[in-house]
Parts: sequence; C-alpha cells; structure tokens
Amino acid sequence: MAKYKVAGNTQVKVDNTAGSLVAMTSYIDTISSLGKEIAELDATTFADLGERIIAGLETGQEVTMSGPFDDTATTGPDAVLSQLIGTIGTIEYHPVGTASGDRKISGEFLCTRYVVDSSVKERVNYEAVFKLDGTIVIGTN
Repeated sequence: MAKYKVAGNTQVKVDNTAGSLVAMTSYIDTISSLGKEIAELDATTFADLGERIIAGLETGQEVTMSGPFDDTATTGPDAVLSQLIGTIGTIEYHPVGTASGDRKISGEFLCTRYVVDSSVKERVNYEAVFKLDGTIVIGTN
C-alpha cells in the first residue's frame, strides 16, 4: 500500500429521502474533515497541582460538502441534498477509494443547511451542512 494517497480516489455517499445511499462524488469538490473527536472534561480538584482532564462524550461534529450545482432530476446534488433538510441519514466517506481494506468513515447525520450561490464570472455552487447524530464509525471496506 502506498504511503501517500491521492484525493482523486475519494468517494462520498449520502442517503437520499428513500434511505438509499447515493454516490455524490461527481458533485463534490470539497468536504470538511471527518473523524472521531471527543469532548474533554475538567476533573481538577483543589488537591491537584495541575489541571486534570478526562474523556467525555464524542462530540457532534459538523461536516460540510460543496461543489458545482447541478439540478439533474433524481441524481444531481440539488435533487438529492435539497430534500434532506431536517432529516437524518447516513453519510459514508471513503477518503482513498472503495477497494477492499480502504478506510471508510461513516455515521448518521442531520442535514441542517443546503444553499446555492452564484457570482458573476463564477460557476454556480452548492453547500450542504450536516451535524453528527450519535457516533462516527471508523472502519474499512
């Protein structure tokens, strides 16, 4: 296995309103960091000479994905993502591809935002924001 991976192999799948995972990779050019993160809790007492911490709950991460707007019926990001506002579904993130043994990060997420923006002489883009519901699963394909 190569030491350095190329992001061009990244795959992202998102549940549609029917609960089926849909490959969105062709419509995403940026996805925020995704992995495990826990809260740290202060456990310092008057008897301690320094700050003490313990692990808390896994934090509710936020993941943002964005890319070129496409309103192709049933398969484009507008058709899939705009319908997810206020719903919880699965996101699968495969940072280096979907071959056997490749890393897979997944979880259940609430879609909190879907927006489209455009500027003169620029492409039309979308952005979707999701908030973690529960815990992240880090595994392999």
